[in-house]
Amino acid sequence: MAKKQKDALASGISSLSPVAKLGVAGAAFIVVVAGAVGVQLNAQNTSQAAKPLAKAALLNTSGVEIGQVVFKGIGTYADRVEVNINAPGVPNPASFHGLHVHTTGVCTPTPSGSTNVPFGSSGGHWNPTGANHGAHVGDLPSPLLTAAGQGYAEFETDRFDVTTLLDAAGDGSAVVLHAGADNFANIPAAYGTPNPATLGTGEAGGRYACGVVKPV
Repeated sequence: MAKKQKDALASGISSLSPVAKLGVAGAAFIVVVAGAVGVQLNAQNTSQAAKPLAKAALLNTSGVEIGQVVFKGIGTYADRVEVNINAPGVPNPASFHGLHVHTTGVCTPTPSGSTNVPFGSSGGHWNPTGANHGAHVGDLPSPLLTAAGQGYAEFETDRFDVTTLLDAAGDGSAVVLHAGADNFANIPAAYGTPNPATLGTGEAGGRYACGVVKPV
């Protein structure tokens, strides 16, 4: 503030009555307190903001990274998942693709595991409660990819404690992006009884890419 402006302001205040002067002082105090409270709240919000806790880099069978899945939260509780896909060679572009957390933190691109398929080493869906598909702990919303194989999604969940996500019964866990859409075992009664493949996996097709979940 220029000196002339400061002098004019001081002169104006000095000419006020004692009661008015108290009002000006009170208003100044409120502004200072409000500013201090704002700074404190901003600091609290920053400290409580969700931070990356674990991440899976998705690799296709050629070893090319085509996306990442990041688990965010506070402490060990991941309540937000961010999915970023850039897979120009993905089968079935311009469609939804199944995305799940699998039980084992191993992503072998050659046929392996009990299913003897690429990335079969990652095991089945993470399902510690023995639920049907759609209610597996590892079932995630399906990202919608563009014709160029690109997609982004961010969603909230109450399923993950990062400690168990990283351990998953002692052998880690992995995220798998499937080649097709996931029906989440949601078959209306008019279409008959869901078959075992639907109840178990949502018939999301082959395993297109896999990423071991690692702490950040």
